[in-house]
Order: sequence, then structure tokens, then C-alpha cells
Amino acid sequence: MKAVRIYGEKDIRVEDVDIPEPKDDQVQLKVKYCGICGSDLHAYLEGWGLPTVPYPLTGKTVPITLGHEFSGEVIKIGKDVDGLQVGDHVAVEPLLACGKCENCRAGNYNFCNRAVSTDGAGNFLGFSEDGGMAQYANVQGVFAHKLPKDMSFELGALAEPTAVVYEAIKKSHLREGQNVAVMGAGPIGLLQALLAKIAGANKVYIVDVSKVRLEKAKELGLKHALDPTQVNVEKEIKKDLPNGVDITFECAGVQATFDTALKITKRTGTLQVVALYGKPLTMNMTDDLIMQGLDIITTLCYNNSFPNVLGIIDNHKDLFKKIVTKKVSLDDALDQGIKALATDKSQVKILIDPAL
Repeated sequence: MKAVRIYGEKDIRVEDVDIPEPKDDQVQLKVKYCGICGSDLHAYLEGWGLPTVPYPLTGKTVPITLGHEFSGEVIKIGKDVDGLQVGDHVAVEPLLACGKCENCRAGNYNFCNRAVSTDGAGNFLGFSEDGGMAQYANVQGVFAHKLPKDMSFELGALAEPTAVVYEAIKKSHLREGQNVAVMGAGPIGLLQALLAKIAGANKVYIVDVSKVRLEKAKELGLKHALDPTQVNVEKEIKKDLPNGVDITFECAGVQATFDTALKITKRTGTLQVVALYGKPLTMNMTDDLIMQGLDIITTLCYNNSFPNVLGIIDNHKDLFKKIVTKKVSLDDALDQGIKALATDKSQVKILIDPAL
């Protein structure tokens, strides 16, 4: 089969590889769509998250088949898999977890204690086990979630990034009627703002320097789109809300947006960190946090969320369709997919279609 394989920093190759029979606890999928994520871009540009020593749960090192945002059709089933049959349409929850450690048994399998590698390799398919940028993929049956009736495979491929922002909604304890701000209007920021609106937030502000992405936000019904190069974001928000927003979702991952998040979040409010940071942050712990009574909360991936997320997408199909901006083939995954995501701000979610 054809697959997009990563060997290391700036080394991606489209190759023909064999796929083994699924293990007893796995199903084999014919991949229909696989989304390209910012973490795929970091893997390509920096070698981020790739296994250079045998990964504890899989024994794998690079090369690895990329892709962790994917949907497909079940074509083979391992003997120990329950609840699935050949022909089922599924979205894949791409986490790697042992299922036996303290965190896994508590339901926090995104923090599996046995999924930590000395080289920082990611606990995902597409990083430490072969993923979905291929014609076929093997996945654990428990992590293959059936799509709602009549949901497209295209929308099924959006379940993973939507689960990321759903986890942030959960941890922030957002309630209907609260006001929120989202720092960053990239793919995750747009989904975060969209889900906050669906969850019942009153005002949803979204902040970015890209005019193209702010226009996309408006297309999604997010009216309060702010460009910090054109307006003072703090003053603009506090015209409407003198005390600031209840919750700020930090989805950009840089010092400047974190600093703004501190300023626009009301005293006793919540700063929910969604982004990963490439550099250490600085802050005044006393003045910026303690004296303001702010709670800073972080997330990593998600757990026990996919059925809920698929239901949300199913109830708002037309809205989520607008997130997909481009489809490319496996052969074009690097130049028209991964590289395009890095340079073309009009792109939100680029999907790979192995049938092209």
C-alpha cells in the first residue's frame, strides 16, 4: 500500500509498504480521510515527537507512517474485538495507552504512565505507531468509534481536533452565558471558538494577526474578531466587558498571546491553555496570577470524549463542513498539504484523500 512515511527532520517520503494483519484487539481500516495537523508540521520541520529509541508501548522507531486525524471503513476484525463489524464507518481516537497503569485505570489514559519515552516521542498513532496517512491502517478496536448514521467520512476526520478543544471546554468548566476569548485563529483556535459558541457562551472574542483567518472566523459566525495590529485588544474587549472575560483559551502558544490572555481575563477568571509552547514562558506570579485570583489550567489530548464530539459534529454538520478547506492526495501530502499549512493562512483543515 501507499503511505506517507517520516524518517526524521525534513525527511518525508511516500512509499509502498506492507500492512500486517490486525492483531487480536485491532481492526483494519480502509482509510477514507486523514487530516493534517500542526503537530505533523512540527514533526516535519523539527523532528518533534518522533521516536528515536524504541517506544515503550510499541517498540517502534522512525520511520513511521504519519497521520492521527483519520476516519475509515472497517475491512478486517481481530478475534477479541467487540461491537464492530466489517463495513462499519469509524473515526479513530489515536492515543497509545497501556490500559493497566494507575492513570489508565482512572480513565486518564491520555496520561498513561507507560507511554512516556526518554526522547519525548508522542503517545499517538502517526508518531510512535503507524498512523492514517496511508491507504490502510490498523487501530485498536476500543479506539475505533462508529460514526453517527449518515455522517460523512470527511466530518469523521474532524473528530480528533474537535476532541482536543472539547477537552479544553470540559476542563475550563465553561457554563452557558459566560464570556470567552480565544487567542489564535488557526485550526485549533477556530474550533475552540466554534465549540465555545455551541456550548452556550455569550460573547466569543477571537484574536489573530491574520486577516484571512479572522475572515474565516466571521464565516463561522464568530462576530467578535480582533486584530491586535489594528486595535488594542484589552481596551476593545473591556469596552463591552469592563472586568474582562470569564475564560480565555490560549491557542497560539507564544509569549505575546499569553500576556494578552492575562490582561483580558477577569479577576478570579480562568486561563485555559490549549497550545503547546516552543519556548519557556515568563510571568509575574504575584501580580499577574495570585493578586488576580486567576486559575491557569492545561490540557493534553483528551479522554472519553469521542462519542460526545461525534454527536456535536453530527448536530452541526453544515458548520463543521466549513472547517475543511482543501483535499490532497497521498503523493501531494508534503508539498500541497504539510507545507501549505505552514505558509497559506487561508487553509484551516487540509484532508488527505488516499483515493485521489
